[in-house]
Amino acid sequence: MNFKQLRIRAYLRGGVISDQFLPLDGILYYQAVRKQFGAQDATIPGASTVPEGANINLPIIHAGPKGDAWFYACSFAQWPARLVEDSSFKVKSGDWLREGEYLASGPKINTGSGKYKNYHIKLYYRHAIYVEWYCIGDPEEIKKLLDFCTHIGKNGGDGWGEVIRWEIQEWPEDWSIRGKDNKLMRAVPAKDSQFLYGIRPSYWLQKHIFPCKMPE
Repeated sequence: MNFKQLRIRAYLRGGVISDQFLPLDGILYYQAVRKQFGAQDATIPGASTVPEGANINLPIIHAGPKGDAWFYACSFAQWPARLVEDSSFKVKSGDWLREGEYLASGPKINTGSGKYKNYHIKLYYRHAIYVEWYCIGDPEEIKKLLDFCTHIGKNGGDGWGEVIRWEIQEWPEDWSIRGKDNKLMRAVPAKDSQFLYGIRPSYWLQKHIFPCKMPE
């Protein structure tokens, strides 16, 4: 692959439901899995949809120690100074309009408690004009994956995290792990740390979680 030092920027139409880290390699991994295995109609909580032994390798160089604690040379999200952090909510409820005939003839459904209770779910989001990352990767291969990435963060189906366009450009310095003034740009394994975090996608997998030194 044609690896280069890159800055990758997503211009946003609205807020993104995510923590501040939002790793780009996680976004790319999701697109790579869809490309290789197709869209998944359902997922199992705590389980991976990627078959055991499948080789999903992103177009980004590997970094870190040898062995299981390697990670991609790719920063976490870098947000601009002009940033809004706020909260919203969504309502979880049954689509009872589709069940009109059942409601007319069947028992009353209790939506105040129990299995069919309506919920107001709190959503925390970050809103900025753009968000960006730094990595050492193949720009053409990364572009092929991002061409199909229209939303980032959670609840994309509800319109959150919509990306207007992606911008990939070469960068004069390697800021994939440490940036300007030696700023730490992502989680790196550190045996003496008390902070546990994923180091590569899928970030929630137990085998990918290590004691890490984290960005401030």
